[in-house]
Amino acid sequence: MFTSGRALRSITGACALFAVSASLSPAYADTTDLQSGEVCADSTVNNRTLDLPGDKPDTAIFADVCVGVVNGNQVQARTTLYWHLLADQVVDRSKRFSSVRVTTRAEKRSTNGTDSIVTSKTCDFTDQLNQAWANSTALTCQSPATAFGSTGSWSADATVIYDIEGDGKGAITWQLTGSPLIP
Repeated sequence: MFTSGRALRSITGACALFAVSASLSPAYADTTDLQSGEVCADSTVNNRTLDLPGDKPDTAIFADVCVGVVNGNQVQARTTLYWHLLADQVVDRSKRFSSVRVTTRAEKRSTNGTDSIVTSKTCDFTDQLNQAWANSTALTCQSPATAFGSTGSWSADATVIYDIEGDGKGAITWQLTGSPLIP
């Protein structure tokens, strides 16, 4: 497992990042953690405000999608979710989400430019998002580590599928912006 020194910065800066995200337009925000060598598309591009029905508190969700080298010869992808409520007082404390699932994929880009999924993992965060009004440690979904190979480049991609309880819309698929490539 690789860790990021950015976690605390992401949590404390999430509100500010969300506020400025509408004015940013790059395909991804290239954030490199020099300690672990991971690269990420972060919450400046991967954020969403969820309008919950009735008196349920609207919720902001942010995500980092990262890829990094572990153990010197393996690559691993991770998606980390952060969230907080957009209300000062919670009137309706009932269930907010029917489901929240994150799928994280480590993808290899061949020399001809095609991506292929090498490893993936799906994590169910429904209970955690329903139980906590905001995160203090974030939720991370990591793909299994895989051999790093000598040809091609690697990236992380992720999908969040969520279903808001009682909104009548069913499951919504949110394709997150993937990480930059690492050689």
